[in-house]
Amino acid sequence: MKNVRIAIWDCDNVMWFHKRNEAEIVAKALKITNIEEFSVQFFDMLKTFNCHFLEKRVTEKENYRLILWKMPILDFYGISAKKFMEVWNGLKFEVNDFNKETIIVLEHLKQKGIKSIVKSDWWREVQESLLKGYGILEYIEELHCCDNQYLKYNPLAVSEIIKSERKEQYVMIGDSVTSDICFAHNAGIKSIWFNRNEKANETPYKPTFEVPSLLDVMEIIS
Repeated sequence: MKNVRIAIWDCDNVMWFHKRNEAEIVAKALKITNIEEFSVQFFDMLKTFNCHFLEKRVTEKENYRLILWKMPILDFYGISAKKFMEVWNGLKFEVNDFNKETIIVLEHLKQKGIKSIVKSDWWREVQESLLKGYGILEYIEELHCCDNQYLKYNPLAVSEIIKSERKEQYVMIGDSVTSDICFAHNAGIKSIWFNRNEKANETPYKPTFEVPSLLDVMEIIS
């Protein structure tokens, strides 16, 4: 792709991977003993997050309401939604593993004069801290997160990032077809689906490229 000048990155499960026992780690930090129930509610809350903000901007206040709605176990233990988020966010390096291929690809793009920006469906404070902690924030020229913004699958998110007259210069790199590849579809730009687990794509959104490793991105953007 010779015309690409801007790579739009997702973060979670691309630049770093969530640990499978993330919910257990958070529950123990909150001193919640019913880990199984907490885990079910934790992942249900995350699954509901996208649906909840389907047609509206993401706000902290509304996020707290969502947490209390989907995680009643917190109230049982006397834990506020704010406290839950503070503890969870404070564990960001404990619940994630850095994808070391990321820095290799970022350096490659930098040498090619290609700008790297991030469009994340999570909170800026958390993502910025992770990017800095993993030593890759210096490669990111713009950081767009969910704070008072639309999520990626919402067509309204496109205008916040994409310059319509330069669509041929963008490529989206992400792991979620229904989020990242959907964003690229709505924007009319090229996309690279990072499909490391080789999942089947059962959605109407078709990536321009599909790769099992981030290192393959360097072959595509040469």
